[in-house]
Amino acid sequence: MDRLALELAWSLWAELGVDGMVRRHDWQAIDLEPLIIFTAHLGDADNRLRASTIDWCITNARFVSAFRLRNLAEQASAPTRAAFGRYAATVRAHSKAPWPGEGDPLTLFHPEHIGSPDLRRPALIQLRLRALVGVSARAEVLKLMLAAPDRPQAASTLAEDAAYGKGSVAQALEMLTMAGIVQVQPDANRLLYRLARPSELAQALLWLPSVFPDWWPIFKVVDALAGYARSASGPAPARNAAVHSLLERIGPDLHRLGVADQVPRAGGNASVTEIEHWALDFLGEHTGHGQPATAAREVSYVIHHLSFGGWLGTINVAGREPKPFGPEQGHLEDAPGAAELVHLMFKDVLLRSHRGGPAGAPDDALIQVISQEFAEELVRPMRVGQEATFTAEFVRRWYGNRRQRFGATA
Repeated sequence: MDRLALELAWSLWAELGVDGMVRRHDWQAIDLEPLIIFTAHLGDADNRLRASTIDWCITNARFVSAFRLRNLAEQASAPTRAAFGRYAATVRAHSKAPWPGEGDPLTLFHPEHIGSPDLRRPALIQLRLRALVGVSARAEVLKLMLAAPDRPQAASTLAEDAAYGKGSVAQALEMLTMAGIVQVQPDANRLLYRLARPSELAQALLWLPSVFPDWWPIFKVVDALAGYARSASGPAPARNAAVHSLLERIGPDLHRLGVADQVPRAGGNASVTEIEHWALDFLGEHTGHGQPATAAREVSYVIHHLSFGGWLGTINVAGREPKPFGPEQGHLEDAPGAAELVHLMFKDVLLRSHRGGPAGAPDDALIQVISQEFAEELVRPMRVGQEATFTAEFVRRWYGNRRQRFGATA
């Protein structure tokens, strides 16, 4: 559990420019303040992680919200608050950042030069918004609305998820509404807010992440699971009470994440083992580690016709976070065309089917012809802003039917 938690932190910090071992979250929106608090506690197990991230915070303190750090730290466990207090005191000692928290500064080592993050990365949409509108409730509200552009949200919900006070969020919503960026609609005895023109905002921000994980409850659950793993010992019956206590502690966070019904029910020696396996799967999923073989999981592909005319593809494997598929894209003009994206989708589907099968890879020239027909008939007619989902089975059947028409052999 500790190893997986450290890998999760390293991967997320690698998106921010810290020299990490691997990047597994390049298309998942990062939430900076929860990550800082989570890392402060993990730093006791990895001095290099702590030193590198403290250096990053000193160099890039202008991107960090002291208000969010205070509000979130108050919700953290006592050991996490204490670790964050020492971490924050170290940042304060070497910068003018008004970070909250109490504790003695740590001895600071400088393992490497830390520069500014590359705000063009999709995972850093939060920092890009802060560069645009300031480190403020406005930036958090915009991020939350981009995560669910079609869902109207109440001010109270936005305040809880943004980790800002209700007054700050109300003022942010008022200003964004006056600017025409947000629109408000009455619903019974409350007001709901949503983006007025989400596609235009997305176009202005260029690449957006595929998913916006709710990292604060995820980190709280991971912290609780790691604490249980370090303290629980003995046979399953002896761990029963610890499991019940664990589930009570993480219950509200699991409900917020919408996964409470996925946790095995406590009530016997067998369930203790089942819950512990679920805990490893939960952390493994968020760390980016695969569990069962991809080919055995249900796979689907989503093709988006973006507002500026480009195309974006995401692949969805059951039980995992969606990921992009397509060529590396650094600039707007690098966006793939519909035919190129469909060709890559066909190749991915057929290569998955080919693994473990008879010798002989699929004919790339035939894939090119058939995928071109697919793109012309089903993808190019999509209007700007539309998206379409294709299952791997549908793509395989399409290819098989067209292959027979061309008289090709398997």
